Amino acid sequence: MKNKNVKKKDNLLKYFAAGVVAAVILLIIFSLLPKDESISEANSHVWSPEMDSLFVKNCYVKYKPQIKDDLQKQENIKTFCRCMLEKVKTKYEEKDMGRVRDAEIKQWDIECREKILNPNNLKTE
Repeated sequence: MKNKNVKKKDNLLKYFAAGVVAAVILLIIFSLLPKDESISEANSHVWSPEMDSLFVKNCYVKYKPQIKDDLQKQENIKTFCRCMLEKVKTKYEEKDMGRVRDAEIKQWDIECREKILNPNNLKTE
């Protein structure tokens, strides 16, 4: 009887160890996979349409003097502004917009400019 209990414990220990190893392997695999932006957008906070429009409009107005009448640059700025909006909405609710830190803005700026410079990263709408 004692021998049976020892074998049972050994088997349980083996299954437990195999489960831990499998969990670690899955964790490594998921951490190495590229992050899908659609997941972050799904977790995005919902803002009012008015605030969305105001954010993009203010962003666009800020850069408009630099681009003048160049239609391609105007489209790039609109894309950039929508990208920045999504970055902010992913982390902050509308009422917390004032909490956005400069470091976050700089990082998001780099990411959104990268999307514009690499058209393959742009999503079709």
